[in-house]
Amino acid sequence: MARSIPLECGVPGVLRFLGLFNAAVWVGGSVFFSFLAGPVFFSPEVKSITPPPYNGIVAQAMLGRYFTLHLLCGGLAILHLLLEWLYGGGGFPRRTVAVVGVLLGLALIGGKFIGPKLTVWHQQEYQFKLKSEGEPPMIEPATYEPQVIQDAKWKFDVWHGVSQLINLAMLTLLTWRFWSLTRTGGHDGSSPYGQRKRNLFAK
Repeated sequence: MARSIPLECGVPGVLRFLGLFNAAVWVGGSVFFSFLAGPVFFSPEVKSITPPPYNGIVAQAMLGRYFTLHLLCGGLAILHLLLEWLYGGGGFPRRTVAVVGVLLGLALIGGKFIGPKLTVWHQQEYQFKLKSEGEPPMIEPATYEPQVIQDAKWKFDVWHGVSQLINLAMLTLLTWRFWSLTRTGGHDGSSPYGQRKRNLFAK
């Protein structure tokens, strides 16, 4: 007669897979957008087809999806940490939760604070505005004072640089998070699973 296997024996493996999968998607998507997809919008090939400001409009739309990726993966990471803690017991992974919380905070700053401001300054610099309704094209000319255009260009350059620094910080934290997961077999280092693994290799 076949021996029955308790359902809960597979939970640690499922949690380990979900944690690693989410982290891989998170860091992989970030690296792909930052170093491959993002620069394409400003390449000579794309600018010859969609010259400014149209390439910037598309890039900003993609940037919004990029920060949505961070928010989704960050929310799943928090859920994974809580499930692992509740199921496995042990100490609460405060450091890891804090790191994921910082990543979520940076994503909110980039997506909800800096992103909309860049959109406004981009429209002022190139003297256009987007129509919310009506027939295509959805872009119409707009007139701004020379001082407004100059200020918009300066603010866009400065805050775009700040956005790049935020993205660099997020990539650094994400790389550390993924490296930590691979070292502990897909579990947070403060969990009993990670602790048992460290004790095993310490003997």
